[in-house]
Amino acid sequence: MNELFTFYLHELDHYRPDELIHHIDHDTWSISQMYDHLIVVSHEYLDEVEACQFAPVTESGKSPFGERLFTAGAFPATPIRLPDTMNAPPDETDQIERLRTRWRQLSDRHAALATIAQSTASDQKTRHGGMGWLNAAEWYALVSYHLAHHQHQNDDSMLH
Repeated sequence: MNELFTFYLHELDHYRPDELIHHIDHDTWSISQMYDHLIVVSHEYLDEVEACQFAPVTESGKSPFGERLFTAGAFPATPIRLPDTMNAPPDETDQIERLRTRWRQLSDRHAALATIAQSTASDQKTRHGGMGWLNAAEWYALVSYHLAHHQHQNDDSMLH
């Protein structure tokens, strides 16, 4: 299992049910919302890994932001604020065991798609709204970039 998946799975051992839904302030997600966000977005990225297998060949490339992100191999350290229309608060109704189950399912899917991510032609791409045209390997890497981004944010704020 990828280190980041293991990290987040083990972090769930540190929370009581009331801590999962605690908000530091009105602009901060609860732990449960953060997990829901990570799971939902990671599945969206993995959907694109699968879609790239059937995507047409394109020479289209990344946006300037996408180029910077993939050159750095990480999201910027600063929080990224999406437009309000794309920024609905994540669900926070899952209890610890449900989050564990969903997290393991995500981890299993991520592992299962590794071969597809590496074997799909690099010029078969789908479009990301902010990063431009990405191939399967890039979509796959984006999952880890996103998990690491939130891990760094949590080191500074929400997680112990």
